[in-house]
Amino acid sequence: MNVLKFIAANWDSILFVVAVVAALLVLYKHGRVEIVKKVLFSLVSRAEKEFGSGTGELKKATVIEWIYEKLPKIVTVFITPKEIEQLIESVLEYAKTKWAANGALQSYITNTPQI
Repeated sequence: MNVLKFIAANWDSILFVVAVVAALLVLYKHGRVEIVKKVLFSLVSRAEKEFGSGTGELKKATVIEWIYEKLPKIVTVFITPKEIEQLIESVLEYAKTKWAANGALQSYITNTPQI
């Protein structure tokens, strides 16, 4: 019963602390997602170079395997496998535009020397 009295007397402070902790977790996760996107861009490019076109499922599975090897374990607590797959899809779309716009990246992906 004392706990309920404490909560009733300090509900505004408790709510504030919970909101701050939630905000910190969101900021933490958002910061980590940006790092994950940068790592995924590198891994998606590497998979494209290694496996070429027409091997989408193989590339996706390989990138998922690689990302779990590279990520700190604490990050995997905050980012679910479903989120990883969604990130891969969004990074792949971004990567395709970068590959098309940058001749050096294109030659890296296709293993052709840039002239």
